Amino acid sequence: MKATKLPSGNYRTQVVVGINDKGKRIVKSFTAATEWESLKLAAEFMEDNAIGIDYKNMTVYQAFTQYINSRSNILSPSTIRGYRNIQQYRLQVIMDIKINNLRINDVQRAVNFDAARLGRKSIKSALSLLKSVLELQDITINMKKITIPKERPKSVELPPVDKLFKVIIGSELELPCMLAAWLSLRVSEVRGLKFSDISNDGKYITVRRAKICLDNRDVVREQNKTVESTRTIPLPPYLYNMIKKVPHNTEDDYIVPLRYEYIRKHFKKLMEDNGFSITFHKLRHEFATVLNDLGIPDEYIQKLGGWSSDIIMKSVYTHTTSNKEIEYQRIIDGYFNGIINKESEK
Repeated sequence: MKATKLPSGNYRTQVVVGINDKGKRIVKSFTAATEWESLKLAAEFMEDNAIGIDYKNMTVYQAFTQYINSRSNILSPSTIRGYRNIQQYRLQVIMDIKINNLRINDVQRAVNFDAARLGRKSIKSALSLLKSVLELQDITINMKKITIPKERPKSVELPPVDKLFKVIIGSELELPCMLAAWLSLRVSEVRGLKFSDISNDGKYITVRRAKICLDNRDVVREQNKTVESTRTIPLPPYLYNMIKKVPHNTEDDYIVPLRYEYIRKHFKKLMEDNGFSITFHKLRHEFATVLNDLGIPDEYIQKLGGWSSDIIMKSVYTHTTSNKEIEYQRIIDGYFNGIINKESEK
């Protein structure tokens, strides 16, 4: 690595960080007043981003960096953010160990340390990523030998739907809440809906994109992460009429033009003011619970909610007929409409 003196008197050191889609080198420059400062900035960048480091001298942390950077333009922003979160906050006991010296016992110590504050799911996802990170460097550790904590039992008590709707109906969050509870949409799916996603006859709506909040800014993912998440579902007249009342200029406008933080904070306050302790995402749980109580088959619940499961989805396309789906939807809409009508009569 060499620093070049510029006409200005400053020094510049260049580092090749990759190759673009046209086969040209991607170069990052580091300019400073002295040769030493320029070289130091470049060296620190290379170390932080695991560039030019022999795998024998690479730490677990650097291996994570190299793995994440190699997929930064392939995976979704939310996935990359999740990977960086794992790198920064999980398995910290082993991050400074050179990957060539890493042993199963080291990983077990890291898991044991994290188990005091993290659940089984968080630890499993961290180990899964660690396995992929190491395999990229041709290092294999048998993760099946690692003992992880048992799942902690969770008891989530959902409020009765009629009481929940009583709070939601008439509030400023009625539309996004109804879309989540009645159609089983994630908050990112609710925020990603456009008027153009509604069928011409107003009877169906297609969930085809997600608007995600990353680092305090919105990122629109035009393609859902799974095939099951992209779905066309019946749109009840009550929701259709609510949507048509939303002011908009074009069919390309978003149906719910609210920021994620606004929805999260105002929903939390709305629930707390009425004695409930649930998050917006729990509205999807409410959906699944209601449909289960109504006797709707699991495969149809799976299909409406866009949950991913190979076994369940195969049974959907094999056994669920169009006529049956219409009947199931009639039962669902009848239930929710019944609650709404009771509220309007009061």
